Amino acid sequence: MRGEHNSTSYDSAVSILFSLVVMLYVIWVQAVADMESYRNMKMKDCLDFTPSVLYGWSFFLAPAGIFFSLLAGLLFLVVGWHIQIHH
Repeated sequence: MRGEHNSTSYDSAVSILFSLVVMLYVIWVQAVADMESYRNMKMKDCLDFTPSVLYGWSFFLAPAGIFFSLLAGLLFLVVGWHIQIHH
């Protein structure tokens, strides 16, 4: 059993994560589309309407969080691979 791994568990985990990423992207695109339709609807009533969207610190720190999440995932895979080979 050394050197072998259960590829179906890895495949299912990857497919679940990919599906989650796709769903989050669709939700984000839908939110942006709703904001645009909201602005257009309000522009009919008031020509001087400008939406104000405030972003919090979490929005600005998200790119760093993505980087560290990927780094943690790669570290997890390397440690798992190392344990699997040597034990």
